[in-house]
Amino acid sequence: MEIIKLSKEEMRRFLVTYQGLCAGKQFAGKEGVLEFIKRVGCVQYDPLDVVGRNADLVLQSRIEDYSERMLYDLLYKDRALVDGWDKMMSIYPASDWPYFKRIRKIKDQEIKWVFKHRHYSNALDFVDEIHEFIRKNGAVQPSAIDFGSAGKGTWRHKRLSSAAMDYMYNIGILGISEKKNTQKVYDLIERLLPAGIIKQEDPFDSDDDFCKWYVKRRIGSIGIYWERNGGGWLGYFLEDKNLRIKMLAKLSEEGEILPVEIEGLEKEKFYIRKEDLSVLNSLEENVGDRVAFLAPLDNMLWDRKLVKDIFGFDYSWEVYVPAGKRRYGYYVLPVLCGDRFIARFEPEMHRGNDPLRIKNWWWEDGFVPDGDTIDRIKEAYAAFCGFLGADGLYEMTSPIR
Repeated sequence: MEIIKLSKEEMRRFLVTYQGLCAGKQFAGKEGVLEFIKRVGCVQYDPLDVVGRNADLVLQSRIEDYSERMLYDLLYKDRALVDGWDKMMSIYPASDWPYFKRIRKIKDQEIKWVFKHRHYSNALDFVDEIHEFIRKNGAVQPSAIDFGSAGKGTWRHKRLSSAAMDYMYNIGILGISEKKNTQKVYDLIERLLPAGIIKQEDPFDSDDDFCKWYVKRRIGSIGIYWERNGGGWLGYFLEDKNLRIKMLAKLSEEGEILPVEIEGLEKEKFYIRKEDLSVLNSLEENVGDRVAFLAPLDNMLWDRKLVKDIFGFDYSWEVYVPAGKRRYGYYVLPVLCGDRFIARFEPEMHRGNDPLRIKNWWWEDGFVPDGDTIDRIKEAYAAFCGFLGADGLYEMTSPIR
């Protein structure tokens, strides 16, 4: 089989184009949100909200005039998207819900083990009662039902009702009807998704068939991805390197994925999905110089080593790093210009229509901005403030010069 050979520059241009980050946003409106998420399979959800939650930050960098309401409506009104477990907590197309039956089965076993380990397995005794309550009364928050405390401790549910409903959600009995801030409101899954999706049989005859689909899908979450261990392979089944290599070989034999070699990284095996060749074959010589602020858990940043090897950008999310050991800050956003990371910044927590305040701004080593770059950054800030609903442009303790 012929190997596709790319330079690092070509790889960068492909990733930026494929991820919808090149000049001129490729996607617009709710239709654009759906189109992008279908392309990459999922976007990662994280409840932390400093200047927007991760999924919204991913989308604001790609969708023209994006607002959080677009994603909310697609999830909880249109039901075109669904909250689920993919690459950690994620948002993916509702049409993919039947494909994740094996993940929900694993979650069943895993959560029962966790409950036993944390000494509140009795939460499972209330599953039938909760099911009947919701059937009669409609969607509810866990706080509306009181079966007592689940105990105290880090990473524990406070209420037995919360533990039981989280279990029911993870195995597919309940779905999220809506969210009030980060608080889930649960309803029976058959009330939230079409019957054709709920009743669909498992599309796969075996674990191997599922894993082939899942491996190929995850390559598409990034665009071109390597065989080695990395953040892009986080999740059930995919973290098993031997299984993954076996599936990659099968997919390659079947022509579903094609081998790619990156100049300077010849020891690594890369792959691209056959359906994404059209993007690769139509690459422009220049992806432009649009400035975008990326989410900490952006699809393109899932594998930190890949980003460092291809872009020369050394980035880590330091939220869980003790303050004294952080290189930069608590919540730092990368700044992409064209196919190059030029800076990163730490915003202050934003609420309401207050101005966006920037605590710190760091240019990448060796990058010297010119006037045009500063102007494009200010344009990006204006758009970012529009997404946040911030009043005016921005305020900075360390102004961009």
